[in-house]
Amino acid sequence: MQSRALQWVARALRRRERWQSAPAADCIRKAAELSWAGIRKINEGHYRSGTLKRGLTDSFLQFSLMPQKAGSNPSGISNASDTEMEIHNMREKFLISVTKLVESKSYNSKVFSKEKYFQTIKEVKEAKEKGKKSSRDYRRAAKYDVISVQGTERLIEATHGEHDRIRYYVHKEELFDILHDTHLSIGHGGRTRMLKELQGKYGNVTKEVIVLYLTLCKQCHQKNPAPKRGLAPKPMTFKDIDSRCQIEVLDMQSNADGEFKFILYYQDHLTKFIILRPLKAKQAHEVVSVLLDIFTILGTPRMLESGSGVEFTNQVVNELNDVWPDLKIVCGKHHPGQGPSSLERASHDVKNMVNAWMQSNRSRRWAEGLRFMQMVKNQLFDVSLQQSPYEAMFGFKAKLGLYSSHLPRETVAVLQTEEELELAEEQLESSLWIRQEERAEVGADRSDMDEDLDPTAPEAAEPSTSQGAPGLFCW
Repeated sequence: MQSRALQWVARALRRRERWQSAPAADCIRKAAELSWAGIRKINEGHYRSGTLKRGLTDSFLQFSLMPQKAGSNPSGISNASDTEMEIHNMREKFLISVTKLVESKSYNSKVFSKEKYFQTIKEVKEAKEKGKKSSRDYRRAAKYDVISVQGTERLIEATHGEHDRIRYYVHKEELFDILHDTHLSIGHGGRTRMLKELQGKYGNVTKEVIVLYLTLCKQCHQKNPAPKRGLAPKPMTFKDIDSRCQIEVLDMQSNADGEFKFILYYQDHLTKFIILRPLKAKQAHEVVSVLLDIFTILGTPRMLESGSGVEFTNQVVNELNDVWPDLKIVCGKHHPGQGPSSLERASHDVKNMVNAWMQSNRSRRWAEGLRFMQMVKNQLFDVSLQQSPYEAMFGFKAKLGLYSSHLPRETVAVLQTEEELELAEEQLESSLWIRQEERAEVGADRSDMDEDLDPTAPEAAEPSTSQGAPGLFCW
């Protein structure tokens, strides 16, 4: 089925001039865009009633995409076919660059071609099954494991018994989709943020391939320049979450989403955790209504500061104290003249996120996407915190359902029921235990071989179980 789908996509790509009239044009373009992972989703999860249905969206940023009527694309936002063709061209250029990188003699490649990937899987399995192993077999067994989930074999980094840490190896044809999905999911984050996001799940996604991808992202090259930093602000003296919070009302009147013309930006200073909400007007009572929702979930700060003007901040604080008599908040000090204002920084960051979201989703209805942009921003690794704002606020990483699990992405994409999930998890756990037992046997065999090769080792009698046991812990 997979090869048939690949042939279909290849034929469609050779006949681009017929795409617009083809009855399944949109699905063909989507299949081409999602490549290996998408074809597997289509084959296994969306081949129903003889009609292809649109698969999962590319990234977390696009989960909020609402259905668009034909011809309703707003001006300035590229249409679906243009965007998908651009992604297809990016993929082709990326593959060419990665191939050159792998073939470069000066580059010790961790990136596999598709052929080398499956050849390595075969060699690892053979190495573990051999009775008499060579040094190469031991190296293979020490570096890699092979797991099978729902009939799909994947190459992973040797776990050494750590079942809670699985890192997958991928081949170069898979790299683009992984990098593209991750790049969008963190709001067009740069090299450091992408590496931080990917290194926990993949063993061979390197800085070099991330940089190659980033050079192809037009949106990143078109980003507005960041405001000048100026002087560093004075260090904060508070230590408690929600001790001091910042609110800003960002003007979106030039790019209004219907009745929504402003954005409320709320940030806890200690954790840098933010909340974004659409506003219809820059009025104290409307801001207070949103703040009450935030305060009754996260708790209340002692100080509230803003770059939106002292008078406006006082109005908000006074109205909060009136509406909630048991609450007492004071206005925080504003420190002008130390580089860009808090309002300028917040406005720059949020408007960049809004523009990226509208481009990715081909929609100007940014009010629908604010919660998703907020989630993305709060998941980004922050150098000063040495963790994400979400982790700083709640003490653990944000989860995206099963995509945050150790299951392969292509397996997660087709799961529908709890029974299917339990079966997939059992298969993964069983596969890991089998690999651990094989690794223990390899360790014991190598320990015995080392003793045989060591001329200074005392001659031993027939080895017992207790003598072989230390080999279990060599790996």
